Amino acid sequence: MVLSSPDDRAYCLCVGLIERDGELAALTALATRAHGGEGNLVMITGEAGAGKTALIEEFTRQRPDNDRVLWGVCDPLATPRPLGPLHDVARDLLPRTREALTKAEHAYQMFDAVWDDFSSQPTIFVIDDAHWSDQGTIDLLRHLLRRVGRSTTMVIITAREGEFVVDADPVRLLLGDIARTENARSIALSPLSVDGVASMIGDRALDAQQLHRRTGGNPFFVDQMLAHRGVDLPASVRDAVLARTVGLDSSGWEVLNLLACAPGAISETVIAELAIPSSGLQRLGETRLIQRTPRGVSFRHDLCRNAVQTVIPPGAEPALHQRMIAAYDAVGADPAVIVHHARGAGDNTRLRAAAAEAGRVAARSGAHQQSAEFFRMALSAGGSDDSADAELLELLAWECYLIDRLDEAVAAGTRALALRTASHDAAGVSADHHALAVYEWYNANRAAADHHVAQSIAATVGSTQAGPAAVASGHGHAMSAFLAMQAGRVDDARRDLARARELATRLDSPELAARVDIIAGCCDVMDGTPAGRQAVLERLAHAPAHLDEIYSSGYSNLTYLDVEQRRIVEATDLLATGIGMTVERDLPVCRAWQVGSRGRLGLIRGDWVGAKADCAEVLDSGSAPLTKIWPLLVSGLVALRSTGGGADDLERAWDLVERYGEPLRLMPAASALVERSWLTGVADPRTDTFVRLLVDTDAAGLEWSRGDLAVWLRRTAVGFPADAVAERLAEPYRQQLAGDIAGAAESFDGLGITYEGALASVESGNPDRIARGLAALDRLGAHLVADKLRRDLRATGVAAVPSRRRRASMAHPAGLTPRQAEVLALMCDGLTNAELAQRLFLSEKTVDHHVSAILSRLEVAGRREAVRRARALGVVD
Repeated sequence: MVLSSPDDRAYCLCVGLIERDGELAALTALATRAHGGEGNLVMITGEAGAGKTALIEEFTRQRPDNDRVLWGVCDPLATPRPLGPLHDVARDLLPRTREALTKAEHAYQMFDAVWDDFSSQPTIFVIDDAHWSDQGTIDLLRHLLRRVGRSTTMVIITAREGEFVVDADPVRLLLGDIARTENARSIALSPLSVDGVASMIGDRALDAQQLHRRTGGNPFFVDQMLAHRGVDLPASVRDAVLARTVGLDSSGWEVLNLLACAPGAISETVIAELAIPSSGLQRLGETRLIQRTPRGVSFRHDLCRNAVQTVIPPGAEPALHQRMIAAYDAVGADPAVIVHHARGAGDNTRLRAAAAEAGRVAARSGAHQQSAEFFRMALSAGGSDDSADAELLELLAWECYLIDRLDEAVAAGTRALALRTASHDAAGVSADHHALAVYEWYNANRAAADHHVAQSIAATVGSTQAGPAAVASGHGHAMSAFLAMQAGRVDDARRDLARARELATRLDSPELAARVDIIAGCCDVMDGTPAGRQAVLERLAHAPAHLDEIYSSGYSNLTYLDVEQRRIVEATDLLATGIGMTVERDLPVCRAWQVGSRGRLGLIRGDWVGAKADCAEVLDSGSAPLTKIWPLLVSGLVALRSTGGGADDLERAWDLVERYGEPLRLMPAASALVERSWLTGVADPRTDTFVRLLVDTDAAGLEWSRGDLAVWLRRTAVGFPADAVAERLAEPYRQQLAGDIAGAAESFDGLGITYEGALASVESGNPDRIARGLAALDRLGAHLVADKLRRDLRATGVAAVPSRRRRASMAHPAGLTPRQAEVLALMCDGLTNAELAQRLFLSEKTVDHHVSAILSRLEVAGRREAVRRARALGVVD
């Protein structure tokens, strides 16, 4: 069967060469680098018809035979096929990779298998029309992007300009990654010039300038106009395409209409099931409207399909879609494709079944946005099975939780709960209450979380036999313990844990046992039991490779407590490990939580630039309210201390912590607001609330936050019974309240707690310490604080108050923070931003901020100049 002529192929090669020599040379150079072990990823963008595919076809045609070329396509489905391009090339992958694509339970297992496969031989992996890609495909590309630089793999993506304009669009996020990665490149295809159009016209008697104006220099549009056989050019490209259908018989139109209803190519097996005569295909091949590809028969361009769709007879589409469903039923199909045809056919029964199946496949592939959309479709298709509806709603709620749409997760979970309650399903009711407790807690609705966890336990009272109800009861008690721990009620948490542990043992539930062990270890950490932290670490060391919610929560909570209790070195190391794992295993909520904790750690250590970058990353990501508390506090405090700003951030943080009502979060927020009163001289009307929080709260594990609040209240001359709280404070704060200010300064400095140490030094009264403390505040950028302290010192009669120090006189010769100095040293080793991010377990955005700050402080324009300047200053070897 011939579907393209020699002239057609010549055209493709021609377009790939006309005014595309530079782009072709760039691809060839990148391929050469990939062969040398420096793989790369290339994004080729341009408007529809710009020649993106033709360019890659010519590039791959010129590659040596030992290069494996894999070509996948994203189809224009309303909800994309999960990992569609990867399944397109599955037949050319290794057997173990194909097995992973069909049997792996987690997306990362598929991605790892694909990476191992690509690494086995020089590979060019093409994904065409990525603007139609699913979340899983984008996650795969980001997975490959982090590794491709050390391989012989080249990944090429095409996407249309203007098709991804929303900031949250996954392709837009990928473009951001590409812009920040050294081993990635973007190539934008411009329209052809008048001379380029003239080259395509050749010896035809046509005006190149007129054709250029009519087509905008779009190669596909020019080609369609030139293919017209009449004397005058058609009025539009649509007219030019449809002009080729003149004279088609019914069999030809049958094929066109079926193709127009399909989202992409129709495979040879489906063509056979449709009983399409070869004569119809032959005639269409001569029109150059369709083509034969490894995926099957398709339109030469989506613009051809769009043109044909406009002339499908009214009312004909449902029957066409039903024919496609029948053919696919005979040969098997991706459920996402069946969803497309079931919607077109108006077949709600088939739509519900296919959408539910597609949702599960998408979830397994890591395409959680598409999974949620499929589950919404299945529910909207209707049905009378309450149990099935409840299951779909539970699946939808979980996917919405994973993509950070917590309000929708709560709404879906609530509907599922009503259905489980009506059917007297105790296990289902308990599980739904438990899930809602999780969603509401992340959504800053602590009262609702407490209500749901109590109902989760109540729903299974008396369930002693092994089965779903008993398992649900165990997780209900574990969640109750978790919430009690977060509130600092360790004894209550342990009582719930004892019941959950007994159930885990009797039911032989490894998942519940792991959850109990991690929460119990965190309780031990909170109340100072020495073995607690090591117990959590030992349990985390046995985490499954997919790092599920239970284990990732263990990392998040332990790092949070490490920062809270000022284990600076341990927190730094564990955050590096934990954040690295959340990136690798695509756990955005846990990553945001831990990046926020790292921002707080940066504030404590004196790396305010890095802290601000971490906090901006979380606040810009639209993550769950829980993850925003520290970023808001840190951003607000840095702004307050430097310029007097940050009021909105501090108030938003207080609003959030009030909704939680957990001392672990309330005390640091209260300290920030009292600090603002000290700095501005404006009393806060909530001061009495802050004092009660300090005096009345007996929660475990808060010695540092309690001490911070006590010292700030003392600085603002707010009275409280110091003796009543002294024994519940961390040592440096106890020293301060006891009058040993110099001892407190030494304690802070010894721990690397920069800002508090500087304040204590200034307050010590020792001239040398005052000078060192003010210099430290200047280095931090706490200008408003340093200026206030200088005024206060002069007002109390201190004779010689050091003026604000110039940057050049600060302790570091270049005025860099410790983290910036570390980044600069690695820059001198030639590491790229991407490599820096991998080495330091930072996001590339954070590294970008550090590099920009280094260039600014060294007063240079680029990295090379920064390295030369650093060596001249003697700050690096």
